[in-house]
Amino acid sequence: MRLLSCFLLCLGGLLADLDAAQRTKVDLVNLSSEIKAGGKSLIAVRFRCDDHFHIYWKNPGDAGQSPSIAWKETAGTKAGPLLYPGPILLDQSGVYNFVHEHETLLLMELDVPVGASGELKLKAHVEWLECDDKGCYPFEQDVALTIKVGPGNTPYPHEPKLYPDLRPVVAAAFRVEGEQLTVRPVAGAKVDLSKTWFPERGFLSPGAVFKQKRDAASLAFSLQEAPEKLTDGPVSFVGPDGAGGFVRLLATAATGQGAGAPATSPAAPAVKGTSDWQPWSPEAQAQALAAGKTVYVDFTARWCASCQVNKRVYTQPEVAAALAKDGVVLMKADWTRKDEVITAELKRYEREGVPLNVFLRKDTAPAVLSEFLTGDEVLAALAAVRSGRAYQATATQHGYGVWLLLAFGGGALLNLMPCVFPMIGLKVLGFAKEAGAARATVIRHGLLYSVGVVLSFLALAGLILALKAGGGSVGWGFQMQSPGFVLATCVLMVTLGLSLAGVFEIGTGLAGTAANAEGKGGSAGAFFSGVLATAVATPCTAPGLGAALGFALDKQRSPGETLLFFTVIGLGMALPYLLLSAFPRLAALLPRPGEWMETLKQAMAFPLFAYALFLLWVLSALVEEASWVRDASLGLAVIAAACWVWGRWGAPHRTDRERLVGKAIAALLYVGTLGYLYGTLA
Repeated sequence: MRLLSCFLLCLGGLLADLDAAQRTKVDLVNLSSEIKAGGKSLIAVRFRCDDHFHIYWKNPGDAGQSPSIAWKETAGTKAGPLLYPGPILLDQSGVYNFVHEHETLLLMELDVPVGASGELKLKAHVEWLECDDKGCYPFEQDVALTIKVGPGNTPYPHEPKLYPDLRPVVAAAFRVEGEQLTVRPVAGAKVDLSKTWFPERGFLSPGAVFKQKRDAASLAFSLQEAPEKLTDGPVSFVGPDGAGGFVRLLATAATGQGAGAPATSPAAPAVKGTSDWQPWSPEAQAQALAAGKTVYVDFTARWCASCQVNKRVYTQPEVAAALAKDGVVLMKADWTRKDEVITAELKRYEREGVPLNVFLRKDTAPAVLSEFLTGDEVLAALAAVRSGRAYQATATQHGYGVWLLLAFGGGALLNLMPCVFPMIGLKVLGFAKEAGAARATVIRHGLLYSVGVVLSFLALAGLILALKAGGGSVGWGFQMQSPGFVLATCVLMVTLGLSLAGVFEIGTGLAGTAANAEGKGGSAGAFFSGVLATAVATPCTAPGLGAALGFALDKQRSPGETLLFFTVIGLGMALPYLLLSAFPRLAALLPRPGEWMETLKQAMAFPLFAYALFLLWVLSALVEEASWVRDASLGLAVIAAACWVWGRWGAPHRTDRERLVGKAIAALLYVGTLGYLYGTLA
């Protein structure tokens, strides 16, 4: 029921007014009357929501997104992470969220540099999600603040006791019995157990928070449906102190559930959730290292496909358990908008872009991991840092021949990746239609498809090498950083999907128009389908291919070695189709042409539509204006209408006049929409 409610709320947000006015005022305010050079002061992001609107706490609950801030100008200062006041619980038809309403200050501790004087001008970019009972609306805004070093600043009033981060931690013990978690504060603790307590990460479901049971000395929660599995802790809560403020309750396993023994079962290791990650900053990193902690920094970006693939490693039980056991401080350096501070840090590691993943520990050399992560590598690097040993990346630990084999196998496995999956069905259709054709024709088409794949991989490798030689910030899948390329691919996926669904016809293959123009049985179509398969394969990474790509793109590889690697990857990807072409007996195993082909063709449209939605999500991170993504979504609807007009009035049974007018209108809509979108693309 809660999942259904979540879906309805999200649907309501999608159907809500796309031009919804911003209902939350956001600015920066100063909280300190005197700013001392070399000292610390407090500033805050101030959110003022209209009635019935809210923003989200650091753990948003069932749905939502916490606010974020990215600094543009710091005047030499360094700001710490956002400090949240205690939240309230909001029940929206069974969807439980942890939110802030009306006026909310998210505090930050500001380190003022030694020798600072005069005015300090600060600028930042804030993003937040504001919601009411009708839907949710993402917004972003630049904010600025000028403070003066010395006395005489006018502080904005705030109540420190609302901020558990600014107050001493209250100790507690917890116990797990079956599916129930019981938390008992130490005797004499100043807490109010009659009110709602909020977990700072997902070891409890929001529903369990809503249904928590209380008595005079303890809190009890159900562990069912929790996003994360609970181990021996510690676990932390935020709740009322009984005097109008909030405190943090830090609970460790009670006696009898000893250290190292999971509080649930051995099969339920800790899983690091998104709330365990904190935004990276030089000062936060330095503070954690000074405290003797091991720090793991994930330099990532929303448009970086390999970065998103790497994140699956963190959910592997053995990796999550090792990170939790060692108390690793997890930090995310979000380079989506090419933050200058993060760019400088990347250059310190001799990197021009993301992904970059590194373990850090005081008095130990940084452990820089390969560009494409595996669970084994993360564990090996963590073990090396823990023992104070230098770590050598996986990309240097195998022989050249081994990496070539991994590249070939990874290329073959690319055919099973979601980005390439629709191509499999289409190629099967092509081979089935060629059943009974001359063997030379089948072999020619298979070879042309393979040539298209290999040449595309070589072209991509050559472009990467050329841009890197010119100092560009590129890596595998770098074209996904280009809004123009992503938009073109998105439009192509929608167009091909509509054709497969039967809305209109552009030919019998992936590059049907080119194939029909070719007088030799679709030879051009076979070649260009290989080109297209390679283009859409780049955001996907198969097991084994990731590490091989990291090796191929390493700065120590010569251009010849890199080109050879990409050739081998292309051969691996083309191998299944080359075998079907070269050995007719294998092709004969395919079903004969029939009605099933039309069913499969239409079914293949839906993965293409799903991929187009993913590309829209990528676009939303690449462009500065959120309204442009709205325009792009509406533009895709117009493009779909143009395809429908083409298929409806351009069909062969129409008169010549109807076909001419219909195709002209369709072409005008299609080309005009593309022209507008590219003309306004920032």
